[in-house]
Amino acid sequence: MRRKNYLFVFAVAALLANTTWAQVPSKEKVVAGAERAFEKLTKAYVGPAPGCAAAVSLSGEVVFEKSFGLADLEFNVPNTPQTIFESGSVAKQFTAASIVLLQQDGKLSLDDPVRKYIPELPDYGAPLTIRHLLNHTSGIRDWGTVLSLTGAGRGERVVTQDLAIDVITHQRALDFTPGAEFSYTNSGYNLAAIIVERVSKQKFSAFLEERLFKPVGMKNSSLRDDYQRVVPGRAQAYSRQGNGPWRLTMPFMNVYGNGGILTTVGDWMKWNAMLDSQSLGAPLVNALETRGVLNDGRKIAYALGLTVGTYKGLKDISHGGATAGYQTFLARYPDNKVSIGVMCNGTSPTPGGVAASLTDEIFGPFPETTKTEPAKVSEEELKKFVGIWRSEKTHTPARFTIDNGISRFSGTRLVPMGGGQFTAGNSQLKFTLDKDDKPMSADLVDSDGEVSHFFSEREWKPTPDDLTSFKGDWFSEEAGAVFTVAIDADKAFVKQRPATSLEMHQWEDTLSGLRGKRMERSMACT
Repeated sequence: MRRKNYLFVFAVAALLANTTWAQVPSKEKVVAGAERAFEKLTKAYVGPAPGCAAAVSLSGEVVFEKSFGLADLEFNVPNTPQTIFESGSVAKQFTAASIVLLQQDGKLSLDDPVRKYIPELPDYGAPLTIRHLLNHTSGIRDWGTVLSLTGAGRGERVVTQDLAIDVITHQRALDFTPGAEFSYTNSGYNLAAIIVERVSKQKFSAFLEERLFKPVGMKNSSLRDDYQRVVPGRAQAYSRQGNGPWRLTMPFMNVYGNGGILTTVGDWMKWNAMLDSQSLGAPLVNALETRGVLNDGRKIAYALGLTVGTYKGLKDISHGGATAGYQTFLARYPDNKVSIGVMCNGTSPTPGGVAASLTDEIFGPFPETTKTEPAKVSEEELKKFVGIWRSEKTHTPARFTIDNGISRFSGTRLVPMGGGQFTAGNSQLKFTLDKDDKPMSADLVDSDGEVSHFFSEREWKPTPDDLTSFKGDWFSEEAGAVFTVAIDADKAFVKQRPATSLEMHQWEDTLSGLRGKRMERSMACT
């Protein structure tokens, strides 16, 4: 998970050049800002409900630790700064660090082919390296998404590391040539954990304890590789729909590498202090913070388990996480010697939002930026963009819709800027028009400059005979799943035992060169 999912990121060159933002703030300023932010957060808290723990460090010293909300709603146990949470994808930097340590031991190289260590992975006909796994540039699909084809995906069944690896190694093709694109996927980090085990000849949990947790002093951290293990002091995780009741949402899986670390905000501050002081060596830290480079020379914001960017002019090295009902965020401002960690055991408030509040109060007020006014674009003009657009990278569809005069792309509200350009949250959506002023393709450019390319699709109206040709049982080798396509009048459905029924919608690819007629499975159950 990335900070851009939560926050508005300012990218202003003038701020970057301003040395004010490279200064180390005083302890008094940091503590006062954190106290103000937390006072606002706790005033907005309505319980009984889950909550969060937060910590702030300055020059390696924890100067602020507070919490709110309940760790256990059934027994009315409050969260504390010592409460143990699950870190989610913040664990990825620990997996990446493990690989880097093995490289420093001379036992592997980041540029080694993955199949050197995992020969059961198919040969995809193009070099696939460990670095591709850690940069999310491998093209390997996320095992959780593939597993959902079984009708019981992540969060709906017990998932083991063996099952996740089995799904990954049954992928017969990649989404793109390794190194060509960035596409976030947990699968690469599951494979990386297996490489650590096979090269070190240790369980991943033992390697983390010996090479990272113990040297850094993270005494409250462990790997969740057995979801049934009793963990004293751990918060239970919760979620809810809208304003409905809170419900237990605990992870019941033994998958690791992509996540799975149980820890505290205090231990996180020790980890970031190590990164600041480089106490385990500058080469380790430099490797973790080196941004990935695509085959065409483009730099991406993602490094090794960390995103390297800016937040309102501050150099920001961070990562977010989510597992079941746990939500987390860890940020470090190396030029300012400040770190902020937030761990929550519910789906609201968001830890990225809490971290932003702390950062804003500690470093603000920030200079205001010039806002570009939206263009006046008629609804008739906007209608030409309406339709289905397919991602070149992941092949997933996105819809451009207009509802009560509001344009949306994959549900994200768009602000028209004229000339086929829109702002979409923290991103920019730019359409390429042909000589007849019709949209042919679209580029979604996020706040880190990463580009997702989309091609236009047009709806295909199948005949009854067309629909009948899809009827029957279908098998996915990757997921090991069988589903049935059933026809009811002029509608098609995917059905799975015992009671899954998903309506399908159809389209015809018009621009990508794949002109066969295909079916899109709607995510809405009926």
